[in-house]
Amino acid sequence: QPTDGERVGGGTTYGQPRPHIRIRLGRDATEEGLKSDWVLVHEMTHLALPDVGPEHAWLSEGLATYVEGVERVQAGNRAQTDVWAEDVRSMPRGLPEPGDQGLDQTHTWGRTYWGGAQFCLLADVTIREQTHNKKGLQDALRAIVRAGGAIDQDWPIEKAFAAGDAGTGTHVLEDQYRRMATAPVTIDLDALWKKLGIIPTGDDQVRFDNTAPDAAIRVAITALPATGRIAPNQHATAIANP
Repeated sequence: QPTDGERVGGGTTYGQPRPHIRIRLGRDATEEGLKSDWVLVHEMTHLALPDVGPEHAWLSEGLATYVEGVERVQAGNRAQTDVWAEDVRSMPRGLPEPGDQGLDQTHTWGRTYWGGAQFCLLADVTIREQTHNKKGLQDALRAIVRAGGAIDQDWPIEKAFAAGDAGTGTHVLEDQYRRMATAPVTIDLDALWKKLGIIPTGDDQVRFDNTAPDAAIRVAITALPATGRIAPNQHATAIANP
């Protein structure tokens, strides 16, 4: 749907009658502007997860919120420092407030988008810790897709997590879900940033400490996959480490 201006005004991803995305695109949008836009990446991420039901919207929205930054670093159009600075600034919005319950039971904006993103970040780090940094959340997502779990499929959330865990050889997703679904879990984000070597500088920016215990995990999260980067206008042709 065309609109005035230069921006992508928003979008929605649908699984039926076939997978598709509808966006509001400014008539004056430029190629450079689209490269710096987050909406399209967020919406395309939804395509790679089955419909797990509205009560689990925190998973689909939190996943797209978290993965968007990772994907854009890997695509080469967003800086690592920018992504981690946004996470440091915005992840606290997903922490449980007084009276909140688990992710399945508290459906506020903060818990849905950034509480879900916290779940995904913690899962990514934990998977990498348990696999000695050989696997991560993206491996779990690829396994879900290989098992047929795209947006046009209706799956119980337990089936999605079982498929994801099978792809990493862990039980991280299932274990985290049991812990966080019906009870409010407060993640010590400051300790997590310190462990990853992410140091806020006080001006809405961050710097990295590569001597931190999980600094290698931080690097691996946004590293270019071994399959390489998909080149624009070359469809499925991958190029290795340009």
